[in-house]
Amino acid sequence: MRIGFDIGPISKNRTGVGNYCFYLLKNLIALDPSDQFIGFASGRRRPELDALSGKLPYRWLSCPTRLLYKSWTYLRRPRVDRMLGGVDLYHATNYFLPPTEKARRVVTIHDLAFLATPGLCSPSIVGPFSANIRRFARDADGVLVYSQSTKNDVLRFLDVPAERVTVAPMAVDEDFVPMPRESAIAHLKTAYHIEGPFLLFVSTLEPRKNVPTLLRAFARLTDLPHRLVMIGSIGWNSDPIFEAIRELGLEDRIIRPGFVPHLELPAFFCAANAFVFPTLYEGFGLPLLEALTCGCPVVASDNSSVPEVTGGAALTMDAMDIEGIADAVRRVISDTALRESLVARGLEHAKRFSWPNCAATTLDLYRKLTA
Repeated sequence: MRIGFDIGPISKNRTGVGNYCFYLLKNLIALDPSDQFIGFASGRRRPELDALSGKLPYRWLSCPTRLLYKSWTYLRRPRVDRMLGGVDLYHATNYFLPPTEKARRVVTIHDLAFLATPGLCSPSIVGPFSANIRRFARDADGVLVYSQSTKNDVLRFLDVPAERVTVAPMAVDEDFVPMPRESAIAHLKTAYHIEGPFLLFVSTLEPRKNVPTLLRAFARLTDLPHRLVMIGSIGWNSDPIFEAIRELGLEDRIIRPGFVPHLELPAFFCAANAFVFPTLYEGFGLPLLEALTCGCPVVASDNSSVPEVTGGAALTMDAMDIEGIADAVRRVISDTALRESLVARGLEHAKRFSWPNCAATTLDLYRKLTA
């Protein structure tokens, strides 16, 4: 089988979607040598494929991706399977479904935050994504999602038959290796000048992540010596976050390390006393699974995909329950038996997720559609 695969999101400093594409493709290539994968990307920069280099032939179109999207939308040209020399199936890995001449098509929908919580998303995403996603989901031969929660949203918002939506959960990659707590603490002291106990938050700073509520809960923890380490890029409408830090007088209790390479994150998860994640909506929530994998106790909201990903191995509550979040953190810090129970349950639950499983489910869908 010849499979076209959108490698556009794979960049040097990969984050969520880029990591999904990279690790899924890496594991797909390893499954069956008789399958041939051909990558496709557009834009001014060539894709950076790291360990996939030499294993993946690809076609790169050096034109702006937005211009290509417009051509696909209004002219239905060029047909992506013809550009790749003919493929049996094309996997659109990042929402946008291009036209094909003969190839079957699969689209990955990472989440539907722009429909489920539009007020929490940038207008630059809500408008274009909302305008096209229904058509893409209905035109695709198969739809892939990370979680049952997102599948429910696809059925609710996009009116796609349930049998055409496949759940293939993401995972923590094999390179993401936990380390002994003392080693993690020593590494953070040397590499990031971080000392003393801390709580951890990892994600883009944007309204959907509910960071002001996290900060208000943290401000109530004056009885604890912990600081809050916040890792993540600055996203859309992040000003209220920094205003809250100033208003609550938290400047000296917040640590912002700046960009942290993905494979440096285990040190933070392994050294933290708790990972606190009161998100308002997730399609999956990979940092939750990363925390469980590293044996870091999790305090999180109880909405969307969070209960599914944490599997009863976290303390969960309403995302807006400031006192509940603060109380849960205190319990994790002070109750040794609770903390050890959460860690043990989290490590066991995390074993259920793997990239080989995600790849196998994805390949099964490919084969079903091309049979």
